[in-house]
Amino acid sequence: MGERSFRKLVLGVILTTIILYALLFLDTQCYETGGKIHNAFFVNTDGCRIIAMDVMNPTIAKYTDWEWKDKRFYLKCPHQTWFRTEVANGDWYLKLTRDIDRILQESDLTHDWQIKCYWFRIKIKGRWRAKIYGPTMFPLEYPYALKVPKGLRHMRVKCLNTFTNKTLHDDAHFFIQPPPEKLLKKPPATLKYWDGEKHSSGATSPISVMILGLDSVSHLNLLRQMPRTVRYMRQNMSQVEFWGFNKIGTNTYPNLIALLTGLSAAESEAYWVRQKCMDNLPLIWKEFKRAGYNTSFAEDMAIYSMFYFGKPGFKRPTTDNNLHDFMVDLYINRQASSVSDTHCMGERAFMDILLEMNDRLLPHTQRYPFFSFYWWANGFHEFFNSPRLADGRFERLLRSLDDAGITNNTIIFFMSDHGLRWGLFRSSFQGMIEDSQPFLSVLYPKWMRLKYPMAIKSLVGNAHSLVTTYDLHETLKHILEPSSLEDTSITQKTEELWKLKGSQTPRAVSLFLPIPPWRNCNTSHIPSKFCLCHKQIPIPESNRVVTKSASIIIDYVNQLMVEYPVCIPLQLDSIESAYFAAPQRDDDFYIEKGHKNVYPEKGPFWKKQKYEDRDIVVRLKTKPGNAYFEGMTRRQGSKLSLVGEVVRVGGEGNRNNDCIDNPLLEPFCHCAL
Repeated sequence: MGERSFRKLVLGVILTTIILYALLFLDTQCYETGGKIHNAFFVNTDGCRIIAMDVMNPTIAKYTDWEWKDKRFYLKCPHQTWFRTEVANGDWYLKLTRDIDRILQESDLTHDWQIKCYWFRIKIKGRWRAKIYGPTMFPLEYPYALKVPKGLRHMRVKCLNTFTNKTLHDDAHFFIQPPPEKLLKKPPATLKYWDGEKHSSGATSPISVMILGLDSVSHLNLLRQMPRTVRYMRQNMSQVEFWGFNKIGTNTYPNLIALLTGLSAAESEAYWVRQKCMDNLPLIWKEFKRAGYNTSFAEDMAIYSMFYFGKPGFKRPTTDNNLHDFMVDLYINRQASSVSDTHCMGERAFMDILLEMNDRLLPHTQRYPFFSFYWWANGFHEFFNSPRLADGRFERLLRSLDDAGITNNTIIFFMSDHGLRWGLFRSSFQGMIEDSQPFLSVLYPKWMRLKYPMAIKSLVGNAHSLVTTYDLHETLKHILEPSSLEDTSITQKTEELWKLKGSQTPRAVSLFLPIPPWRNCNTSHIPSKFCLCHKQIPIPESNRVVTKSASIIIDYVNQLMVEYPVCIPLQLDSIESAYFAAPQRDDDFYIEKGHKNVYPEKGPFWKKQKYEDRDIVVRLKTKPGNAYFEGMTRRQGSKLSLVGEVVRVGGEGNRNNDCIDNPLLEPFCHCAL
């Protein structure tokens, strides 16, 4: 190699090294100063800081607009329902509620005998195959009512044109047998057991549990998409919103299996992989059943059921009331609604079926303790804005539970499993944060404040703590023993908990106990790829974002002292240290592929994404006076904003700041006198 070639090679290596260094460690972005951010963190404890985000701003608005401007984005089912189900004298009846003359007119017929109707029993064969059998014809004639056989849980109904055999109506109905007549004759009590002698009158009344889950809805998306539901909860119910609720797994199963069993997804496999069924799982509703509770379980999207999607499911009924087989039949025979990937049967959307189940169970839930688990996924799972379609429905649900007296003795967990996992919003920095931050509100009876003051104080105090579904499982176990909610028990358990620090800190803590402030993602068993707690990454003091942050911090301090001309304006002497503070999950990753649908705006699929938004913590020394200060800024695009307050962390003490009479500002003043 010649000398000239060698020089070129060396020069190329040097230039490449300089460029790589600049890309990795130097920030060439020009930053503008933003306003001060006052509420910077949803969680700000010794063990965890979780960044606070906006519910709505112009950047977020661009993701909410397109679907609502699209005339297709409203929920309407294509067919009308002919029949309704009603209870009379302890029996179910199928009653024609649509006008018979209108039916005849639309069918181009003249007499009701020209329509023949059948009802069928439903049997699920295999995973996603349903068989209807035992057709029974019933006349469509006055009084247009069919008495449903005792004990029948589901039926399909078809009505045909007698002349052409063309199907005019196809629908499905489910039935929940009413409570015994002796209970129906009595006014509903707050609670009533089947066997009143099973529990002594002096015992603490059991508390019912209802879990209402909406798939793929973050806390902030609940606030922006379901304002009526949120307003009703906040204004009319005793409730706590949890701002540090962090998911522990990618999708529904790992997040909810921890809630229902206290196990991780991997730990739960010991109960079902070899057995090829999930009947042996230690599900919490089994404990409630043994305690005398009536149990119910229903999901509106059978194909994505947490126990059947890629899982073997159950061989035997796992709760007293279970809607799975019925929803499988509905999914097989689903009808498209006006919104892509949101299904109907007749004029009812799938989400309405579960709401109807809750209504059917009211005669039961008004009279004895219950554990109910309802999970809505259809629609919620697909679109960023879909929760708005359900806002009025869930406001009415909460109102109906109030009106029926259910909330007088029921703790309701209104929650999600994770945020939206794909789509345009998911590709943003805030979308990444919201994916790991599902919503959780715990609604409790008002009388619990007086009877269990310390437990409720802890519940409220945990609103801004790091929380997972492991904690919800412990909370459910707490509810099973109401006496454990009394002050003496809470005090004892709190003292025991406070002795367990570091690696001894349990991964699951009941929300009725104060969550230790030193808790972090490691002690909570939150994988780092989902953890929203900040990690710290050192950065060079010469980085442009650091020097700009230092300037913002000093400008803020000097602005505080404007009213005190006796204080000398401070200048930067040196930057002592700097680091990025960003969520642990802030890294390169792949956005999960969504479902194919008619909305191309929903993309992108499998897009690699890296985020630049993060917090910058700077420790600096000023002159004159050699005082040390620490402050934080937040980088959002090209904007740097001060976060929270600047604090003095060292220096020459207060020897030269006694010229002002303001103890709060004395640390920031260097007197000219």
